[in-house]
Amino acid sequence: MGLITLTQAKPYLDIIHDADDEKLQLLLDAAEDEACQFLGRDSLTNLIVESTGKLPPSVTMGVMILLQANYQAAPDDVAKLRLAAEIKLTPYRTGWGV
Repeated sequence: MGLITLTQAKPYLDIIHDADDEKLQLLLDAAEDEACQFLGRDSLTNLIVESTGKLPPSVTMGVMILLQANYQAAPDDVAKLRLAAEIKLTPYRTGWGV
């Protein structure tokens, strides 16, 4: 299980049922993994803000947007959502060589 829970993700996606929980968990884990790959990190754990014990809101939103792209986006909107996620995640990216 990742750092973002279904309890957090379902309201973002406006989901009020439990029928897709297993599928959603898989997609949420995949979205966190994709974010890690984009960020050049093994885990999002090292991004947890010490004072809150949570991920920065923009990282959480980036993962949620990736989840949305995989779960409920129309095919024409997937690329736009992925770009929006990258914009949210970019400040936390490592290994740019800059």
